[in-house]
Amino acid sequence: MGHAEIWDSHNNTHGKGGRQCRVCANHWGLIRKYGLNICRQCFREYAKDIGFVKVRALELCRLAAVKLLRENQRGLAERAFPARR
Repeated sequence: MGHAEIWDSHNNTHGKGGRQCRVCANHWGLIRKYGLNICRQCFREYAKDIGFVKVRALELCRLAAVKLLRENQRGLAERAFPARR
């Protein structure tokens, strides 16, 4: 039994050594959530292609839309019911 046969006989299914990035085969900074198995650097590069959207950006768009809607409603209400002087 040679060195390579003994070295390769150990099963690497547990721990960080048993997992790697599916893009670059990196073992560090691995995102395993949702079965992604992608390192954080590759995730930043391919997030849009995968379909991830920054929640903060969506929240800002939603807040801007609500603000515009409120301003429009206020303007319509002022035109329909003008203030008495």
